[in-house]
Amino acid sequence: MKSLKTTSFVIITFLILSFSTGLFAQTPVPSAEDEVIALTYKIWKAENEKDMAVRNKYISDDYTEFNPAYSTRIEGKTKNFNLSDANSMGGTSLADEMLNPKVQVYGDVAVLTYNFAGVIKDNDGKVRNSKAKSTRVYLKTNGSWKLVHANFALDPVND
Repeated sequence: MKSLKTTSFVIITFLILSFSTGLFAQTPVPSAEDEVIALTYKIWKAENEKDMAVRNKYISDDYTEFNPAYSTRIEGKTKNFNLSDANSMGGTSLADEMLNPKVQVYGDVAVLTYNFAGVIKDNDGKVRNSKAKSTRVYLKTNGSWKLVHANFALDPVND
């Protein structure tokens, strides 16, 4: 009987200590909002590092984009990347920040809106600010978010 009390005491003590120290604590699952914002930063990083394999992984093949540089919607990931890669030859991004981000989640669709603030160093060494109003639409398929559409507009107070 004494052995049973001792065993019970040890088990109860172990369980109490385990729960109080977090041994059985679950790692918090990131929210859809956190995942979408983190993914946007991953895409920016891949673009800045010219890592097309990583960038391609997070963007849908049927991606579409409205961009102030063109008067029409750009259809498809390949066409968009050809244009954005050529445009990026005009300088280097020194900083990219997302201001006032808001993510609205509707099942497997997430809409991210934010103000973009960046700093670009032109090929001639001149540093300038870059500002925009941005919307990105993500779709969750097979457990992963993919960018399916974006709309980038110039900030009306651009310098």
